[in-house]
Parts: sequence; C-alpha cells; structure tokens
Amino acid sequence: MPYLVVATVLIGLVAGANLIFTYGVIRRLREHTARLDATGAGRPEFDLILAAGAEPGPLAPVRTTTGEALGPDDLAGGALVGFFSPDCAPCREQAPRFAERAAAGGRERVLAVAVGTPEATGELVALLEPVARVVIEVEEGPLHRAFAVQGYPAMCVLDADGRVKAAGSAVDRLPELPAV
Repeated sequence: MPYLVVATVLIGLVAGANLIFTYGVIRRLREHTARLDATGAGRPEFDLILAAGAEPGPLAPVRTTTGEALGPDDLAGGALVGFFSPDCAPCREQAPRFAERAAAGGRERVLAVAVGTPEATGELVALLEPVARVVIEVEEGPLHRAFAVQGYPAMCVLDADGRVKAAGSAVDRLPELPAV
C-alpha cells in the first residue's frame, strides 16, 4: 500500500510539473508571435508580390524555356503571372491549379517563372510549359525585381493596362483574365 501512495504522489508531481512547463511554452509562443507581428515577418499574402493597382517595374528581355524572347510588351493586354519554387510545398499544390487556369487563358497570356536550376525545376517546367510561357530564373532575377516577389507561390493577374488587378498565393482567389 505505501508503494501505491508514493506512485500516486509521484504521478501527481510529474503531472503538475508538466502543466507548469506547458503554461510556460504557451506564454513564450505568444511573446514570439507578438514579436513577429511587430517586425512584419508575418506579412499578409499579398505582400508576396506587387499589390493590386501597382505597375510592374521595367522588364528586361528574357528567354523562355522554348527559346522565345519575352520583352516588356509581351504582357500587355492582360496576363496571368505566377512564380513557383520546386522546394516549396504550397507551390507543388498550386502549380497544377495554375496550369488549369492557364489552359483557359491561352498560352500567350500566361507567364510562369520557375525559380532554381534547370535540373531542379524540371517537373514544374514539364507541367507548365504546355499552357504557359515558362522562364527559369534565380531568386532576385529580373522578373523577380520587376514584380517585387518576396515569397512563393506568388501570382497576379495584370489588367489590359499592365497594372496588377489582383495578387495572392492561391490561384483560386484570383479573377479570370480580362477579355482581349
């Protein structure tokens, strides 16, 4: 019987210590979240790319994976633009949805940017190339700078004037391409 009492008391002490440690972890997580919010690290998704109403910066001429030259005038008249990284789990989820939307918009009105080396972006390129003009680019490349990309996936729809109509990280939240 004394062993049972000792075991019950020990279990009670361990459970009490566990409760105190759990409270401390929760308090620390709240402090950490408040610090992140104060520094802006918990940015809203529209900060991943230019916000609605903004105009992309100057586009330097680039080459697509099929060898097409892509210049500043090639996105005029409305376009769907997406930036994807092969290392990004949300990108792997959004890329097929982007491809579906791109198929409806017409290849000439869709630009997909795969971030990384040609070897690393192979799957993305194979998925997107039939429905979009695809450019492989390193982070901070000319297209990244023009669209102020800060994370992935980042997508936007450009209106007929070349301004961002809508932006986000999920293609389902973007409007359809404007009619030509």
